[in-house]
Amino acid sequence: MTNNTYNGWANRETWLVNVWFNPECSGDVLWAKEQIEEEYENLPPFMRDFVNLEAINWMELQEHFEDEETEEE
Repeated sequence: MTNNTYNGWANRETWLVNVWFNPECSGDVLWAKEQIEEEYENLPPFMRDFVNLEAINWMELQEHFEDEETEEE
């Protein structure tokens, strides 16, 4: 079995959202998702082939901040 994780995240796409948007709370994750989906629609069709929105693990990004909030309590 191969390990498909990337720098501690589920995959490269999820890691890139964390790197480029640097979310600091779960609300930031939701904002990033909205921004990415909106900009994706503005891309020319050939550029959309380079982006795999389905690969982004939004749940993992959300859970990352839920875990941090739990630790702080």
